[in-house]
Amino acid sequence: MNIDSSASIDADHLHGSLVKLARADMARDYLCIRAKNQHGLSNIQVNQLHMGIILHGQQQLNVYHHQIDLNVGDLFIIKPDTIADTVHIPDPNTGEYLTILVPMCEEVIHAAQMIWAKPITDKTAAILRFSIHDFAAHLLEWQTALLEQDFVKARLSIAAILVQLCQQHCADVLILPPPKLSKQIYQWVIDDPQHQWQSSEIEMRLGLSSATLRRKLSHEQTSLREIITHARLAYALELLYSNKLPMKTIAAKSGYQSTATFRERFMQRYQVDPAVLSLD
Repeated sequence: MNIDSSASIDADHLHGSLVKLARADMARDYLCIRAKNQHGLSNIQVNQLHMGIILHGQQQLNVYHHQIDLNVGDLFIIKPDTIADTVHIPDPNTGEYLTILVPMCEEVIHAAQMIWAKPITDKTAAILRFSIHDFAAHLLEWQTALLEQDFVKARLSIAAILVQLCQQHCADVLILPPPKLSKQIYQWVIDDPQHQWQSSEIEMRLGLSSATLRRKLSHEQTSLREIITHARLAYALELLYSNKLPMKTIAAKSGYQSTATFRERFMQRYQVDPAVLSLD
C-alpha cells in the first residue's frame, strides 16, 4: 500500500534518525525490540493499536494463515485483538534485528477521531504495511520531540500519522474495540507484575463477587489465572528485548520467584526459550 507524501526527506537521514531514537537511553513511549538470534514467537496477542518500524533485519508475521514479510524501512500497523505468530531475522551485516514498536494510547486515537470527524466506513486488514517515507515528516517530528522529552508534541505527531491513514482510506484504525473486563485486569497486572495478585483483591476493585467475575471472564473466553500469566509474560518479553538483565532478574521483575517456573511458562506461551532472546 503506497501513500503519496510531499516531504522530500533524505532516506538515509530518516533511517539514521529512527535508529538513533531506538538506541537512545531515555524514558520511552515506545518499545525497542532488539535481538541477535533468529527466533519465532507464537500467540502474540495485540491488545491495542500498534505501529511498528523495521530498522535492521526482517520480520515475518503470520496472521489468520496469511504471511506478511516486513523489511528494513517498512512501517506497519497492527490493529487491536489481533493474534499473530512472528519470526525475527537479524540483519546479516549488523548481526542485529532492530524494530521500534509504538503502542497508540486511547488519548491519541481520540484526538485523531476529533480531527477526522467523519463516519468510519473503511474495512482494511488486521495488519497494514507502508514505507517509513510515506510518513517521513511526521516521523522526524516524532523522533525530535521524543529526544527533546516533549511528549505532547510526540503524541500530536502520532495523531497526525493516524489522520494521514484516514486520508488514505484506512480510517478504521481509529475504531476502538469495546471495553473488556479482561483488558482492564490485564492492564492492572502489567502495570505492577511483581504484585501478588489475588482474586479477592480484584473482586474488591471491581465490586464483583467471585462467581460473577468467573462468569464474566468465561464469557470473554479467559480466566483470571490466564490474564495474570499473559500480562506477566508480556512484561517479561519487553524486558528481554529492551534490557541486558540476568534471567533471574527478569523473572523476579515479572512476578516469578522461580526462574525455572518463569522459563517453563514463557515457553508454553510463546514456544521459544527466553534465553534465545538474550542480547548478550
